[in-house]
Amino acid sequence: MDALVDPVAGIEWLAALFPVRLPRRGRLTVLFTDIAGFTACVAERGDRAALRLVRQHDIAVLPAIRSHSGRILKRLGDGVMAVFSTPAPALRAALEMQRAARRVSLRIGIHDGAARSRDGDLIGHDVNVAARIAGRALGGEILVSGAVRGGAGDLPVRFRAAAPLVLPGRAPERLFRVHAIGSRAG
Repeated sequence: MDALVDPVAGIEWLAALFPVRLPRRGRLTVLFTDIAGFTACVAERGDRAALRLVRQHDIAVLPAIRSHSGRILKRLGDGVMAVFSTPAPALRAALEMQRAARRVSLRIGIHDGAARSRDGDLIGHDVNVAARIAGRALGGEILVSGAVRGGAGDLPVRFRAAAPLVLPGRAPERLFRVHAIGSRAG
């Protein structure tokens, strides 16, 4: 009954009917979201505040993923891991999420690369890079890799260079802050 009254619960209910089928391996765009300041807020304000923040996250994030043909792979406490076929729809979804996030400060990281599927989950170096990029984003920020920037097409966005992501044994990954053209931040 909740799914009929609550649009976010409805999305979750419908998503459960159509499980994500991932290719065994291939190129995907991985998007991570996270609520900036979540741990400190919950420590100070308690579990009810945590539930309110996660609800606000879901209102901003879940419809954007679905409307841009993304798939939610898993929930990560105060965030999600989602996949898209290419960078442009992931970036469109991220921009929509940030516009919809009025009561929660979202950190969003996106990377495009190779991944392997294992029991409905994704693993691989590029998945780890996407998670690290999200961890580097500030509240209210979309941070992307050079691969995502290169696949953005003609989206009305501006990219500003950020400090590169350095991982052991790999060349530094160029990162970019994304601003919608015409936004106050851009």
